[in-house]
Amino acid sequence: MSRANPWHQAEGSTWLGLFALTLFMSATLLFLVQPMFAKMVVPLLGGVPAVWTTCVVFYQFTLLAGYAYVHATSRWLSVRWQATLHLAVLAFSLLVLPIHVPAEWTPAASDNPVIPLLFLLVASLGLPLFAISASAPLLQRWFSATRHPSAGDPYFLYAVSNTGSLLALLSYPVFVEPLLGLERQNQLWAAGYGLLGALTVCCASALWLSRPGRRLPKRVSVQPDPDAVGGGTTKAPGLRQRLRWVALTAVPSSLMLSVTTYISTDIASVPLLWVIPLALYLITFVMAFAGNAFVSHRLMSTLLPVAVLGPLLLTITSLPISPAWRSIPSHYIALFVAALVCHRELALSRPSTRYLTEFFLWISIGGAAGGLFNALIAPVLFETTVEYPLALVAACLMRPARSTDASIRARRLDFGLPALTTLLA
Repeated sequence: MSRANPWHQAEGSTWLGLFALTLFMSATLLFLVQPMFAKMVVPLLGGVPAVWTTCVVFYQFTLLAGYAYVHATSRWLSVRWQATLHLAVLAFSLLVLPIHVPAEWTPAASDNPVIPLLFLLVASLGLPLFAISASAPLLQRWFSATRHPSAGDPYFLYAVSNTGSLLALLSYPVFVEPLLGLERQNQLWAAGYGLLGALTVCCASALWLSRPGRRLPKRVSVQPDPDAVGGGTTKAPGLRQRLRWVALTAVPSSLMLSVTTYISTDIASVPLLWVIPLALYLITFVMAFAGNAFVSHRLMSTLLPVAVLGPLLLTITSLPISPAWRSIPSHYIALFVAALVCHRELALSRPSTRYLTEFFLWISIGGAAGGLFNALIAPVLFETTVEYPLALVAACLMRPARSTDASIRARRLDFGLPALTTLLA
């Protein structure tokens, strides 16, 4: 048996490092600009929690637009022509940098801040955010077209992307905000965006230089872990599968925003508390797509009904807890367990690379749907945060089904009792 060519191994390592670094950079920029821009506009709008929620929903819909763009161009263009188009989008978006809030933009005190804030986000941040949002599915598709041995299952790069998002989100209040003024932050972000453009050019160059043929040889062979993320399904997704992908992302998205709103409204309006739910949400994405079972999926699925019970009772009965902050950990635990179960189910049902861009498109639709429900629909339908207990019940419905009679009876109790309790409340 011939040994692997060291040159090929070095080439494969370079490709992997390049694509991972570019994805990490794009996610870092995406989640640095969110708190940075919110800090620019919060003083103008009174510091209300609705500002942060509106920004998050805007980012979710921009993500949807970016993923739709990647899916459409993947169907209509070859990989190399798609790369050419995206480089042009990146170059054009440089024209609107650095980000700024127009001096004349000051909404009236009586106005609802949501609508003017959305227009400001589109005008000031829309194009560069759109270009960055496309990076995750786009670069994974490009990587799948290389000769790297992992090209057949590039979804682990999604964990790299979410790791960058998480680190950026946590580093902002700890390092960036205390050490740098807003103007300096804006300048460094614009410079980072230029670096992202250069890295994307390198990825496109690697793609153009890649020649059809056999993939680079794998260096090791690993036995599959039955509890780890598998290799993806090769079957074309049907309508039921697509709707399940939407549900598996809509429920954690809604739950994350529900926890944020509930804690900031009923317990304490502290900006740091707005960031923690989003951080937990990102951690579960990293754990789900990393390719290793950090914790047992079956164990988390079993613990889910127990984890949501405490926050469910707190939200529908208004039990007095003094001091109120003592209840915060129970809300975070419920969010973490529910999001991890949903995102692991999502990762385990991922398709082959042929349907990669469609998979991410449905994921973005689900995330945007959850955000839309919380930000625009729920405030009209409900006088209180009823969307929170509803999301807790919906999370129980997302648990993986078991075929045994005992499991079926347990599942009826798992979400039947919470649902009944919510209706009675």
